Amino acid sequence: MKKQVFKMYEDISIGINEVCTKCKELDQLEKPLSLYHVGDNFKEGADTVLFVGKTAVGGEDFEVAYQGDYKNDLFTDATKFGEKSLDLTEPNATGRAFYNYTHSIIAEYYGSYEKGKSNVALTNLVKCNNTSTEDTVKYEVKECCIEELRVFWKEFEILSPKRVVFYTHDKYNKYIEAFMPKGCARIEDVKKERVQIGKKETPWWHRRYLDNQNKAMCDFLILGHPQMMDKEEYVGEVVKWLNETK
Repeated sequence: MKKQVFKMYEDISIGINEVCTKCKELDQLEKPLSLYHVGDNFKEGADTVLFVGKTAVGGEDFEVAYQGDYKNDLFTDATKFGEKSLDLTEPNATGRAFYNYTHSIIAEYYGSYEKGKSNVALTNLVKCNNTSTEDTVKYEVKECCIEELRVFWKEFEILSPKRVVFYTHDKYNKYIEAFMPKGCARIEDVKKERVQIGKKETPWWHRRYLDNQNKAMCDFLILGHPQMMDKEEYVGEVVKWLNETK
């Protein structure tokens, strides 16, 4: 499925098309990064999960040290970095909650990390960034990437996950609110409130998409980023939700 996603990037000329060119005039952006990981069993799997961050994490050193095998002039293949980070073998991965907590969620939900790894994918809503580690891109850049170019939504259509976990807090809700997957006949907001995890509150929005036979097509969970959250409780709550929506 990675090849299908990469072909989509090429088909839309990511990084150099009209929308991306407009973005570069708005901000000092790095080269677009690909999705971070897609498991070997994702296409056939009936119990798949897509984990989604906010903006891409990269940097000038990233491409040299961690670029994957797919060489091109449009985007950086981030799958080598993503796999090492998800495995927690990348030097900084244990300090990055996006990978550390996700690793634990996968291991606990699937029974083992190795089994789970083949059934999950990781990506970001925004494919470019103006820093290596923070979400500081301008609002207009997010609009271009998510709303105009719709790169993430194209990834979603290719991957067709069973569940999606967005680590995006409430900052990107307007884009999720407007989304309607192909074949969806009805949307149900199962739960939309703030919940306590450890000493902190987080948004907890469970949205379900149903087909014309009222069968669930996909479930979304939108909650706060795991950084600085109580790990045991955070992981436990997400795993509980995955089990409830299995």
